[in-house]
Parts: sequence; structure tokens; C-alpha cells
Amino acid sequence: MSLENIVKTIKKYKSFLISAHTNLEGDAICSELSFARLLQRMGKKIFIVNSDKIPELYNFLPGVKSISRFQGKMPEYEVFCALDCADRERLGRISNYIHKDKLIINIDHHKTNVNFGDINWVMPYASSACEMVYHLFKKTKIKIDKISALLLYVGILTDTGSFRYSNTSPNTHRIVAELLSKDLSANRIYQKIYEANPLDEMKILSDIINGFETDKKRKVAWVEIKADTLQKLYSRVDIADNVFDFLRSIKGIEVSLIFKEINSGETKVNFRSRGRVDVAKFARIFGGGGHHNASGCNISRGLKGAKQIVLSKLYKLV
Repeated sequence: MSLENIVKTIKKYKSFLISAHTNLEGDAICSELSFARLLQRMGKKIFIVNSDKIPELYNFLPGVKSISRFQGKMPEYEVFCALDCADRERLGRISNYIHKDKLIINIDHHKTNVNFGDINWVMPYASSACEMVYHLFKKTKIKIDKISALLLYVGILTDTGSFRYSNTSPNTHRIVAELLSKDLSANRIYQKIYEANPLDEMKILSDIINGFETDKKRKVAWVEIKADTLQKLYSRVDIADNVFDFLRSIKGIEVSLIFKEINSGETKVNFRSRGRVDVAKFARIFGGGGHHNASGCNISRGLKGAKQIVLSKLYKLV
């Protein structure tokens, strides 16, 4: 069993480099930090390095300042650990600097995971990578303290859309019940993540949402965000959650999308589905991936070209 192999590997080696996918969000960050705490409790030396910076939204998390942004050189380590990452390329620039002679542990819950590690533990039906780290705590019999509980809770909370998405299972609620028993305040945590948005950024978000479009049959809805607008945001507002909450509330919409203009030749696309359309499978057409109801990809085209090719193929499905 992969979980058992991971525990054996953790016990065998002394130093670990931890990383997660680009465009970091709650589950990626919290699975890194909680996994790092588990390793530290086992007497291990750890480094957390990511290709992208941490969104300001998550600056309240304990230990977040210990996470470094990749600057072109890796620290010395024995085992590389990828969390919440479906394939090696999703690690970003770091993927080209992983030492070829080092062991790779792959811990992930995306069904599109390509098992790129030497040891692969993939649970497509887990709510989050944090739910998997919870099981690691149990397997190693390391006690979950209040800080670890907070990190695991935030990761599960954000990746389940506050327990609204289809990846929320009875087991997810059982785990969360245990985490909350560690003297956590669900209300205060929710406020920090969802109710502390700066006014100026909310005005920008309002303009983005106000410009939403739909197809003629009103089965697909989307917004576009141009590069200059993205630059005005400080990563304090979770754009995706807020936009998708609005688009999903429209009756009849099967798939909703966000087109983000990275530059004149690259566009990032996020997808959400009500369930009938497998957007993970659809995203793979463009080299992306994710979950059945939530996925994303990057397209080497400008905003206009990306919209044209994505929407033309999507209309055939819906």
C-alpha cells in the first residue's frame, strides 16, 4: 500500500523538500504546512519551496513564512515530496530542478494524476490533499495538535467550497468534527478567508462579474479577466471562488469558466461543472487536468484565441 510505503520512506530518510502546484490555493498551502509539521515532529529536516508566491489571503496561517519561493537553486535534500499536484509539470519552474537521483513522493487527490513519483499515493475520492495528510497523522500515530488541526481544516474547507462540493463525503465531516474539537472556531476561520476582502478589490471583482456572458442556450457562462486587471489585484480576494459562486447560481448553467489573460500569448482557464460534464477530461484536451467538477489549464494563445477554441469545443459537449 502506498501509504505504508510513504511512512517507511519518511522513517528511513532525514531531509525532505516539499512543494505543490503553481497558482497556490488553500489546500496546496495547508497540505504542505501540515505535512511539514508531521515530518518535524518525527525529527526530520524540511524545506518548503514553491514556484509561485503565497496569496496574501493565507498570510494568517501558522508557519506560512517558512515557505520559500523558488529562486533558481534547490537546497540539499534526500526526498522530494509533491503535494496536491497531478503531474510534474504542474510544479512549475521547480520541475526542471528536481535532482534526478532523488526519490519522489507523490501525494495527491486528483483523478488525472499521472503517477509521476517513485512512490505514488493517489486518492481521487478524497476531498483534499489535507484529508490525505490527516490519514498520515493517524498512520504515524503523531498527535494532531491545534496548529496542525487548523491547517488541515482550512485545506479541507477551501477545497470543498465550504463543504458544498461533491467531493464532500461523510468521512470528510467526521474528520472535520475531530479537527474542530481541537478548540478551533469555524466562524473566525471563515471570516479570515471569506469575509476580509479589501473594498477596492471587491469593486474590481464586481466589474468582472458584471461583464459575464452566456451562450445562446444558457448552458455555459464565463467571465474574462485581462492582464491589466489582474495586476490591480493583490491576491487577497479569491477571484475564482467569488466568480464561480455567482455563475453557479444561474439556473440552467452546466459549465462556467474564467479566462485569465496572463500575457498576449498565454491564457489561464478555470472550469467548473454541475456534474454532467467532466471538466477534468475536457481540460486534458489542452494539457490541463483536475477533478470531474473543477479543473483548469493554460493555453498558449491570447485571450481572444483561447476563448474561441475552448468555447467552440465546449459547446459540442453541452
